[in-house]
Amino acid sequence: MNKEFLGRVVEGGKRVARLLLSNVNKGLLDRVVEGAKGAITLSLFKRLLLYTACFFVLYAAAGVGGYLIFSDNLPDIDAWSFRPKRVTNVYSADGRHLQDFLEENREILTYEEIPSSMQAALLAAEDRRFFSHWGIDLYRIPGALWANFKGWSLVGQGASTLTQQLARSIFAEVGTQRSSASFADAAASYARKIREQITAVLIERLYTKPEIMTMYLNTVFFGHDAHGVKSAARLYFDSEVDQLALEETALLVGLLPRPNSYTPLRHPERARKQRNLVLASMADNGAITPAESDSLRNEPIVARRGSHEETYGIAPYFVEHVRQQMQREFGMATYREGFVVHTTLDSRLQQIAEKHFATEIGKVQEKVDKHLKAVRASRSVRDSAVVQAAFVAMDPATGHILAMIGGRDFSHSKFNRATQAKRQPGSAFKPFVYTAAIDNNRFTVDMLDDNAFTLWDHRRKQFWDPENYDKKFKGPMTLREGLKLSRNLISIKLADEIGPSLVRSYARNMGISTPIQAIPSIGVGTSEVLLLDLVAAYAVFPNKGVYVEPMAISRLERKDGDVFFRQESGRKQEVLRPAVAVVVADMLRSVVDEGTGRGARTKYDFRPQAAGKTGTTNDYTDAWFIGFTPHLVAGVWVGLDDPSLRLWPRQTGSAAALPLWAKFMKEVYASVEPYRSLRNRGFEYPEDLVERRAVCKDTNKIATRFCPNQRKEIFIAGEVLPSTCPLHGRSQEQDPGHIQRF
Repeated sequence: MNKEFLGRVVEGGKRVARLLLSNVNKGLLDRVVEGAKGAITLSLFKRLLLYTACFFVLYAAAGVGGYLIFSDNLPDIDAWSFRPKRVTNVYSADGRHLQDFLEENREILTYEEIPSSMQAALLAAEDRRFFSHWGIDLYRIPGALWANFKGWSLVGQGASTLTQQLARSIFAEVGTQRSSASFADAAASYARKIREQITAVLIERLYTKPEIMTMYLNTVFFGHDAHGVKSAARLYFDSEVDQLALEETALLVGLLPRPNSYTPLRHPERARKQRNLVLASMADNGAITPAESDSLRNEPIVARRGSHEETYGIAPYFVEHVRQQMQREFGMATYREGFVVHTTLDSRLQQIAEKHFATEIGKVQEKVDKHLKAVRASRSVRDSAVVQAAFVAMDPATGHILAMIGGRDFSHSKFNRATQAKRQPGSAFKPFVYTAAIDNNRFTVDMLDDNAFTLWDHRRKQFWDPENYDKKFKGPMTLREGLKLSRNLISIKLADEIGPSLVRSYARNMGISTPIQAIPSIGVGTSEVLLLDLVAAYAVFPNKGVYVEPMAISRLERKDGDVFFRQESGRKQEVLRPAVAVVVADMLRSVVDEGTGRGARTKYDFRPQAAGKTGTTNDYTDAWFIGFTPHLVAGVWVGLDDPSLRLWPRQTGSAAALPLWAKFMKEVYASVEPYRSLRNRGFEYPEDLVERRAVCKDTNKIATRFCPNQRKEIFIAGEVLPSTCPLHGRSQEQDPGHIQRF
């Protein structure tokens, strides 16, 4: 191989020398001599030609020397075969193809698919002697050197052929373009050029011209992350390659020198000038007539960005969540090795969520617009008041993320509000307060007074007068009633009694990863959280105290079917006593059946047994609903990206977030298996964990046989119970007949 290459280089030098000195160019010589009359003698001109011939001989010798110097650092062409980098395919748990991960936006075409107009434009503008040279165009080198000399540039032009450009783009060993800011950079550029030329010759030795052109058009960069002419045609013209008009192929070829500078999407006038230069080159090369060139020069630039370039399919925020996990674990191999990624997403649940998401958040937006119009908000405020939302559904037993929506429009904003937006949860944080209380010897029947009080805020060094969202007081009530009706004062008093630090530790253990301040207002959710964290934390309740880390990837395969990663469920850890989880889940069931979440029953007619909690922050900047059944947990956040903008007066979690949750749950349990078959299966109350006792409605103490008004309440089995009713006679403990269990 080395001898053949050396022979080609030397033979090329000789050929050019003979050409310059032959009689074939006598007419050219006579014209040059005539033009140089009085300035140069014929003998001097012949001497100049001799020097030129010597230059090419020396250039050939330099090529030989360059090959000897750089041959140890050249790519192994024999071991290389052109193929696109493997694409990683992403699938949902139910087998639906979600997306592909690829390093470059590239789609492969064959030589037969290349239009004749594209070939003609490419040859005219980039490499006219492509089909006659052997990788290096020796005719162009003197012109490039002369142009660099006139422009006082060492590396302005390089006379690269298509094959050289291909070598530079696909082999890292060749090197990249360097500036001429210093002599060292210029030297590096010439070294790269030598490697590029040698590699081009070796490529020409192994591949045919059609194969080289095909490889070139499949790898060349056209701007905007589009590699290859097929992707470029779809990006700029929303068209297939074989449907491109002649002027469109000329425009694409005109982009090649500086794609991002000449893009018609941003610089249409520059693109027009480049297109017309290519058309002129085509006319000069005989590919089209001058009349055709002149006619097409007047055609306007009509770039129409391909709509599918911005189409991400279902679950784009989830897919991006998966991609980020893959890249953290595998780096660039994510895009090159062609993995098969099986995710936890259920495309059926995702589509249901997306359908109701679009409808319900659209309704919220209408209300916001109406409110802003009524208060005559400024134009800038109206433009900024774009309602955003996020949604997550998860299997509480496995941690599988079944559905995820991170915002209204992924093409407009890649920011995932389900996994990245830290927002105050408001009352949706209260279950952590009640969980800490129940696990520390409090009972659902314990009484607190929903009335005004003042706390000393040690952090702010001032007194704080908390209040309920309705600015009213309801007097003494049980802990169950305080949670059911979402009374701020009850939660704040309870948190103050058991200690904000203890509440923080429970929230942290149950999966809240964001910083939580142990301050008096912890009871009303003033520390920011992530929606995904909050959903996973609520899943602890139906999962009987076991936290399961959310997961998005269940299995990874290589293209040959080799499974190298498999995970049935997320990392599990018991963070609550099972009995505590059952009791708090039952308290949250009251919220849906009788409390702030009862709209799921009364308005949306969702009937399967469920539990959950609404959340609303000060000034109504954030609205939440997190709810669960024994088999499914889901959460909704609604708000504006700018928390300083209010949604509108009295926009609560039950009004803005609950409708999406309720409609999603209702359709899932009505139409999707296995949930449809489980719709009549409620929460479990194991006898070894909890028991139900009769409680006097008048005193909220354990009832005696003489209590006239009784109700049943849940307690942890085997633990000390509240005192018996002091109002209606002797203790129930003396009459076992009044003990009732589930």
